[in-house]
Parts: sequence; C-alpha cells; structure tokens
Amino acid sequence: MSKLSFSPLYVAKLNNNGMFALGNSTVELANPVKTEITGIPAAALTLLETDTQSLGQQINKNQKSAYTAEVKFFDTDRDQGVAEIVREVATDAKSSDLAKKAAAETLQLFLKPYHGLSTKPLDIETQIIAEMLVKYNASTDLKAAAQKLGIDGLFTLLGTKNTAFDALYKSRITESSEQEASGTSLKPAAVASYIQFCTAIEQAANLTPSQNGRAP
Repeated sequence: MSKLSFSPLYVAKLNNNGMFALGNSTVELANPVKTEITGIPAAALTLLETDTQSLGQQINKNQKSAYTAEVKFFDTDRDQGVAEIVREVATDAKSSDLAKKAAAETLQLFLKPYHGLSTKPLDIETQIIAEMLVKYNASTDLKAAAQKLGIDGLFTLLGTKNTAFDALYKSRITESSEQEASGTSLKPAAVASYIQFCTAIEQAANLTPSQNGRAP
C-alpha cells in the first residue's frame, strides 16, 4: 500500500506577505475541486480561505500610509530644488561674464557626480544630498562660486527640504513597522488553518478507501 505525505514546510517562519501568498495559492488550487472535498477537509478549506482573506485585508490596509502623499510631495519638491540649481549653473556656464562663467564651471564640476539623483531610492537620495551639502559647506570656493551666481540661497533651501523629507520618511517607516506588528497578530491563525488543511487532506488521501477497498 502506497502512502502519501507532505514535505516539511515551516510556514510559521514566513513573513506576512509570504504566508498570505502561500494560503492564497493553496485556496486557488483547491477551489476547482471544492465540490469533491467533503467533511473535515472541506471545513478546513473554508477556514483557511477565511483566515487568508483576513490576513490579506490587513496587509493591504498596512500598505496604505497616511504619509504616502506627503512623502511624494516633499520628494518632488527637493528634486525640483536640485534641478533648479543645475539649471541655473548650466545657464551661467554659457554667460559672457567671464567671472560668472568660471564660477559656474566650478560648480558644474562639483555637481557632475550627483546627476541622476532623482532616480535613486528615496533614503539613498537623502544621504547623497546630505553628503553633497556637507562638501559644499566645507568648501570656501564652492560657496563663493554660488554667491557669485546668486544661488547660495538655493543650496540652503535644498538642505532644508532634504531635512524635512528625511523626518517625514522616517515617520512613515515607524508607521509601517507598527502596522506590520498589527498584521502579524493575524498570521498565527492563517498558519494554523494552513497546517490543519494540509493535515486533513493528507489523512483523507491515506485513509479513504479506494475502489478496490483499500487506502490508496
């Protein structure tokens, strides 16, 4: 007599998203043959579906942050601040005023490694801008060049915008951490339902008599 069994899977070690994906895919695979599943396996499937949906709803709720719109606004605002500095410097680099042209070229050389900042991950962009401003503020030549072009205030304003964004971004991270904890409270039920369903299916497969009167 052959005996069917499941391979070990430590579902309790999965994170919330992983547990939801596993439970959801299991329900989707079982639903087409739901009418053939009866008794305890059928009840276990219904419970698994209910607990998986509850976990999924909590995960979706957690992903909606009250800070999302503000984070996007502040990120766009500081991106525009960087773009304005680059634009002003590029314009003055074409100036017929040799002093302005030289100042602009000095700043262009300094800014060159920082092109494409807006494509970086949000927290990485924050760090790079902060690093850029530290170097700028530590250089007498760079500050003098910015003053010559009348854009020293733009560098100061960029620092203010970057600091404001960083504070908001960290607030969103804190909120997400707290929401993840609340979602985790629903995971044990989903884990238990998944294990119960798998056990019920395994037992049904091994103990239900086949057409020849024996378990398969």
